[in-house]
Amino acid sequence: MYACLHIPALTGDEESLFQLALQFSPAVEKTAADTVVFSITPLRRLMGPPQQVAAEICRLGNERKLQARLAIAAQPDTSILLARHYPGVTFAMAGEERSRLAPIPLATFWGLVQNGMPEGAAPMDPGLPGVLNRWGLKTCGDLVAMPETGIAERIGEAGVYLRNLAAGRIQRPLRVAPEETCYERQLELEHPLSLLEPLLFLFNRTLEDLCKQLRSQSRAARLLELKLACSAKEVVGYVLTFPVPIDDCMAMLKLVQLHLERHPLPGAVDAFSLRVEPVEPRRLQGGLFLPATPAPDKLHVTLKRIEGIVGEGNVGIPRLLDTHRPDAFELAIRAGNKPGNSPRGRPADSQAAGSEPAATLRLALRIFRPALHARVRLAGVAPRQVVAPGVHGTVLEAAGPWKISGEWWTVAPWVREEWDVELDDGALYRIYYELNTREWYVHCVYD
Repeated sequence: MYACLHIPALTGDEESLFQLALQFSPAVEKTAADTVVFSITPLRRLMGPPQQVAAEICRLGNERKLQARLAIAAQPDTSILLARHYPGVTFAMAGEERSRLAPIPLATFWGLVQNGMPEGAAPMDPGLPGVLNRWGLKTCGDLVAMPETGIAERIGEAGVYLRNLAAGRIQRPLRVAPEETCYERQLELEHPLSLLEPLLFLFNRTLEDLCKQLRSQSRAARLLELKLACSAKEVVGYVLTFPVPIDDCMAMLKLVQLHLERHPLPGAVDAFSLRVEPVEPRRLQGGLFLPATPAPDKLHVTLKRIEGIVGEGNVGIPRLLDTHRPDAFELAIRAGNKPGNSPRGRPADSQAAGSEPAATLRLALRIFRPALHARVRLAGVAPRQVVAPGVHGTVLEAAGPWKISGEWWTVAPWVREEWDVELDDGALYRIYYELNTREWYVHCVYD
């Protein structure tokens, strides 16, 4: 059973109406500014039948001088319609909904739907009241008397919803607004701390509490904000943005540690606060026949560790350059990194190899980055022997040269001669001669 309280005219007592409903149920739906709905089923054992519950609601309402209407029905939408239409106290027990709603005029019913009802199963067409009026339907009883199949064929889902609503058949849970939750924790220290390790111990306890709260509400953190109050009355703030929402306190703690190791504390810390921004968690369906990939949070920690070694701005995604130079790419800096230099190099092996039909026999190129400096002995113009780090052998077969060049219009032009060579160790390599520097290099090995 559900009870609905409605104030016919806005009098400024709307908040008092909500507080009155909270006296009988912790879960209250605020349908509109002047209408609240709550369940009274658990009160049957405490107060008795619905009539006794209604008497207690009226008594507390009179004490607070609230001029409100009260309706009790088996469905929340039915109680809302009755409270908005009938004055005083109205009851509609199970099986009585259709008869109690039947006298309500459709013009009034439509106004109740538009102004005070929650959103239905489908959006309402503004021209629908005119259609019902042309059909000669005047009341909710007239609408319910129409066959459901004909309503569905002519009006669609919206018409079926209105017919079921007029008959008191809409079953739904209460739409209770979630309570505002604070995802921030503050801690004042008894003694200032200047070392990172004891601070991380306190951060761990705080992050465990925040992550437990996130998981209890099926949420995850998009970013973490850390504020440190130092002895010199200075407040230092750090914001860590995660590539995917996470709720793992150990991953958050490791990211904080890596960040603070790169950005030393400005002084002894007297107090700190940690705040996370909640979002919907990331849900993925894994495949049985797909290779396992690292968890996004663990991958992010690994990238941060690499970033601490090679420097900020030097970790990113290789992106091919629009040039004929073999394997030329630039480093696209990841979101959240500082913009830095974009070193040139070579793309990933999968990009260099290209894409061919699965049925085509193909060789894979394993590119050496950087290319291996080599010493090459020639027989005429063709390579005869190749010596490089990890590569040593006599050339059995050689194909080439293929001369390529580019960027002659820039300050760094390049021109080279490439050869494919088979050595006596059974391996097949691509080597090239750089004409500008007159040096040989081993570019890649064929698999």
